[in-house]
Amino acid sequence: MGTAKDDTAAGPAGARATLVERLRQLEEELSLTQGELAAIGGEALPGLHLVVEAAGRRGLLPAGRVQEIVRMVATVPIPGAPPSILGTFVCRGVPVVAVDLAGLLGVSRLPALDAQIAVLSGTPAVGLVLDRIHGLHERPVLHAAGREEIPGWEGSRLVVGLCTVGGEVLPLLDPSPVIASVREEFA
Repeated sequence: MGTAKDDTAAGPAGARATLVERLRQLEEELSLTQGELAAIGGEALPGLHLVVEAAGRRGLLPAGRVQEIVRMVATVPIPGAPPSILGTFVCRGVPVVAVDLAGLLGVSRLPALDAQIAVLSGTPAVGLVLDRIHGLHERPVLHAAGREEIPGWEGSRLVVGLCTVGGEVLPLLDPSPVIASVREEFA
């Protein structure tokens, strides 16, 4: 694969496309590595993690995957989109697809006006709609490999492992499947 420097003959668009693809590959590698660490269990997971909640279900979202947190805003519906996709909005000049985490968990509802949106790093720009962010936790302890199911998260593609935070076992969430599904849906 060429570098952005190699693609300057193709202009800024070619260089940008190369960098976006490289970033996507790095994000996939990060997700795989975190999943492998979670499967091993027993030690702290490096980095900061947001303790998030949607539809009464709490989980851990790697803070490094979040570009920005914004308040709930009006979205423009996307015709034919799945129910979990609330629509689009513009954040700092970039269109963002708002995806309701509760909707991904099978809960049909309208988010409250005080909901928050975690704008995820990556392409396309995706915002994960959350009911609450309960704060940051540094280095949560990974749970053993014998991964039991957490009520409300059964079968979720987002769960890559379990961590213990303040005595509570929480699912470790990987937003990559959300970004990939939006990419496939609207490519």
